[in-house]
Amino acid sequence: MKKLTIIISVLMALLILVAGPMTALAQDDEETEADSPKSFWEGSLAIVAPRIAPVGEEISMTVFLRANQEPFPDAGVWALTRERAEVLKEELAALREQNSLSSADTDLEGIISIHGTFLGRTDENGKLYHAFDESGHYMLAAVKKHYFPGFTDINIGTLPRALGIEAPRRALVGQDVTITAFQRRTEEPVEGAGIWALSREEAEVLREEVKALHEDTSIAAEEKDYESLVDIHGDFLGRTDEDGQLTHAFAEAGGYLLVAVKRGYVPGFSPIGVGIEPKALGLHAPWRALVGQDVTITAFQRGTQEPVEDTGIWALSREEAEVLREEMKALHEDTSVAAEEKDYESLVDIHGDFLGRTDEDGELSVAFSSGGIYLLVGVKKGYFPGVTIIGVHEMPAPTPAPPQPVPEPSAPAPEPEPEPEEVTE
Repeated sequence: MKKLTIIISVLMALLILVAGPMTALAQDDEETEADSPKSFWEGSLAIVAPRIAPVGEEISMTVFLRANQEPFPDAGVWALTRERAEVLKEELAALREQNSLSSADTDLEGIISIHGTFLGRTDENGKLYHAFDESGHYMLAAVKKHYFPGFTDINIGTLPRALGIEAPRRALVGQDVTITAFQRRTEEPVEGAGIWALSREEAEVLREEVKALHEDTSIAAEEKDYESLVDIHGDFLGRTDEDGQLTHAFAEAGGYLLVAVKRGYVPGFSPIGVGIEPKALGLHAPWRALVGQDVTITAFQRGTQEPVEDTGIWALSREEAEVLREEMKALHEDTSVAAEEKDYESLVDIHGDFLGRTDEDGELSVAFSSGGIYLLVGVKKGYFPGVTIIGVHEMPAPTPAPPQPVPEPSAPAPEPEPEPEEVTE
């Protein structure tokens, strides 16, 4: 957007004459007022109008009193060409040298009316509406008796048609992107506009060459061949269809400047960042473990479930995890760094304890030396980190066996009574 504004401004400056003497006259008004007796002047006027306007389009001009910035009604407004403004400047300078500029006998409105075209008088809101019939560079003068005049410049011309581009700011490699070329101001789609993609380095070189072409007054604006310049430095993607659209998939990641070009239009520009879809890690580990017990942590790629070798594994406490969460969020939202280039490892390493890296099977075996609730974080360049939680507990002390009851000694068995002897008679 900023680049387009610069291009249009430069082009309009070439299309329309620049009236240096008019600006000088506008700058002289405050000096003249300062040199004049204050008793004559009741105040100083100022006029505000667009710097650039097309032929035939009605514009709004506002006159106000400099002292309080209030709209000034019933002020006469004149338009002077470059040549007549130069003559007026000389006449006002002569009146100032004669100390008669502030004389009650001096009719400033009459003097300015000799050199300019009367456009009308401001309404109660200090406004005047007018459409210019001819292109050119004019000085506008706001005049009323006993008030020092206000001056400003305006360029009237045929505004060149300008292209705009609508495209996503970011896209993925291989993803179809729809690029739309349209005419600025009307928003109408433009068929047959060529679309090029330039790297940052190519765009810098092109900027200088486009500037030189803008400044070449030997070629009419509508005949300038921007396409040849862009084609030297950029990759041609294709031309827009009847809906002003072109679909393209970028094969390589990078930052590009899209340029839309068509003869008779000022080129349109729009940046686009093309990146690789970030892969995401996942971690698998048991929910619970004992201090000193070997635990196997597995890193895998989400979506494919394939193990990921050389993944760094860190363990963080709850407090460290809270701090890390905010920093990782900020890095994730930083669009100035491509997703695959973001250095999550440095962040995690500041806050966590490094446990090791996974083997070719995506596994790491580790034993925790102290209990607690840990956040495990797996990090590898080109992947979005994976996380999981594990609770590590102290191994409980063995419970002593309850004492076995001692059996009481049993009473001795009674001796058998002797059988009575048989008595014989």
